[in-house]
Amino acid sequence: MIIYCLVIPLISSLLSSQCNFLAAFLQLLPLAVSFAELLPVPILSADPRHDVYYEGERVALKCLAPTMRKIGGFHFFNQTGEQINQTASFSDLTALFKLTATKASSGEYTCMYFLKESGQEIPSNRSLPLSLKVQAAPMAPTLSLDPQQQVYRPGNHINLLCSFPSSPDDIKQVQYYADSGLAVSVPVSNVKNYSFNLRITGEADSGSYSCAYFVNKATRPVRSERSRSVIVYVKKGGRLDHGKVTVDSFPGHKISWIREIIVGGSFFTVNGLIFFFSHCLMKRRDLEEGFRWTNERNEKNCPLKVLFY
Repeated sequence: MIIYCLVIPLISSLLSSQCNFLAAFLQLLPLAVSFAELLPVPILSADPRHDVYYEGERVALKCLAPTMRKIGGFHFFNQTGEQINQTASFSDLTALFKLTATKASSGEYTCMYFLKESGQEIPSNRSLPLSLKVQAAPMAPTLSLDPQQQVYRPGNHINLLCSFPSSPDDIKQVQYYADSGLAVSVPVSNVKNYSFNLRITGEADSGSYSCAYFVNKATRPVRSERSRSVIVYVKKGGRLDHGKVTVDSFPGHKISWIREIIVGGSFFTVNGLIFFFSHCLMKRRDLEEGFRWTNERNEKNCPLKVLFY
């Protein structure tokens, strides 16, 4: 009887704990079934697609989720498995991740997407890896100014001479850039350099300038590295103060003015001397004529008498 009384509470306790576990299992069963459903693996591609990319080229990684379910978001990963974006911009079933090719961009990339259900993220498996190979861009050209001056003024003309290190046969285009972006693009053929004539219209033309060229590689035009920038400084006039040193805005213009002042001063000096000597000669002549006229008059009025003794 005592044993029976002890067994009954034990059995009741076990049944109670099993019922609680069963209830919790039934609550988690829909979520477990959702996780158990395998989401289709996303498809990763590159646009445009090339076997080799060159530094400076733009490429977009495109992740496609092959499902009709509502997507909660996408993630992209680099060759080390590190997530390279927090929230990729996406529309419906596709997400894009844009990058500019550099040597550090070489490697394999993957992507994944996820659903949101019951406040939780349900991730897909990652896509198959996509490999990007990046090579150095063609060597940079050299940009020079002709004439080379410290300061330019409105009305001046400057030749922006872009010299290419590559074979002239390969170069198909040259581009000039200003601080504001692309300035001008010119098609060329069989030239070792190209000179663009820049007319200075005002101080707005001040800034840095650079150039680059395009060569055909792998059936497409590839841009070289940009040249080192050259500085164009435009000022209307006056003097530039750099610390304790005062620099004339237009040294050539100053020399021209000094030359004109010297020439003009010499002209007035010589003409003044001529006028002065002419005046002195005329004055002397007038004095001599006046003296002669006075003598003649005195002789008429007072005739000279000669007395003989």
